[in-house]
Amino acid sequence: MTSSEELEKKGLVYRISAISALRGAVFNAWRVVWQPFVLSLGVSMSWLGGLESFLDLTRIAVMPLFGKAADAHGRRRFIVAREILTLAAAVLYVYAGSWRFIFLGVMLTGLSLAIYPIWNTVIAESSEGRELGYTYSIVGTITLGLSLVATLAAGYVASAYGFRTVFTGAAVLALLAFLLVVMRLPETLPPEKKGSVNWRELTGSFVETLRPPRYLWGFYIAMSVDLFAFNLGYRLLNGMLASEYGYTPAMLGLISAATIGATAIAQIPLGRLVDRIGYVKFLIISQLIACVVLATFVVSKSFLAVVAAQIALGVSAAFWTPAEQAWIAVNVDPERRAQAIGGFSTFRGLIAFPAPFIGGLLFDAYGFDVPILINLGIALIDVILIYVLVKERVRPDAAAGAPETQGESIL
Repeated sequence: MTSSEELEKKGLVYRISAISALRGAVFNAWRVVWQPFVLSLGVSMSWLGGLESFLDLTRIAVMPLFGKAADAHGRRRFIVAREILTLAAAVLYVYAGSWRFIFLGVMLTGLSLAIYPIWNTVIAESSEGRELGYTYSIVGTITLGLSLVATLAAGYVASAYGFRTVFTGAAVLALLAFLLVVMRLPETLPPEKKGSVNWRELTGSFVETLRPPRYLWGFYIAMSVDLFAFNLGYRLLNGMLASEYGYTPAMLGLISAATIGATAIAQIPLGRLVDRIGYVKFLIISQLIACVVLATFVVSKSFLAVVAAQIALGVSAAFWTPAEQAWIAVNVDPERRAQAIGGFSTFRGLIAFPAPFIGGLLFDAYGFDVPILINLGIALIDVILIYVLVKERVRPDAAAGAPETQGESIL
């Protein structure tokens, strides 16, 4: 690769990082206020969990279709559609005065999130194979920097001016992301790799997600168990803390910022190491840290204890995210990468989508500790599953772009 091509690659990575940062700010602001906002409308935690499950079901129903279509027709048009959907959802939340608006907004948000694997593919196609983990960490850290500001601002603004003001600000950021995509994001799928796809192939792509290649089974199982566990407990944390322990949006903003800040600080040095040390080791370390965090939530709900636990969880995420994203990116066929990443997300989503509703029911029946304790127990089991089932390199033809542990299992 020539020096000019290298500079173009780096420039593309930073443009992608800017788009990702704006989108991350939108969703992290939403994450702070969404659950307290829904609870403020007088619904139970089980109904809140049902909305979260509906969001996941909407996302996973179309994700493999989008992935297969993107492998045939290119990535850019889907990323443009993603930003339009996000902007429309933000506007709906601003004016949400009835369940009709809430459900429609959740559906649009789910459709937007269904395009995330295609975005993950854009990142992979903008990086050299041996630096995938590092590239993901660069994009993630820049994203987390703006997200840190967004979470702090969302908590303060919601406490001072109300939830809808936060959604208005998120709509502005979503509009900026849309304009940046339209003006600065190129197509990353080479023209010679584009093809055609019919409706029969698109609908068949959903069935394909239920029967992944055998060499991916171990990773799929371990990651699905992880998602189910944390969807059942930790995903409802903001709502549970607000409902049972009186946490305000400003407090929720601070604890979310603690997580994001810790991830941002830890992710760059860890991103430089993940491709050399190995993805599986990073996943195991991350899960063990997360288990300590969950145990802390059971022992104490004081604000300082929760903040400390969230900082540790941020470090855990800095281990997990680059390792998970890079593992799936390098272990699937590059020509079917968007479909494969979408299929992976759909598979784990199908396993885990009932979990938020179950967690909400458990909270309504037994309180805060039970869903968190179940989350902890399953996470500990998942440590064993990762150790036993997941190997560094499983795709037989994945020679190019492998980390130094290529072809070997760390087990």
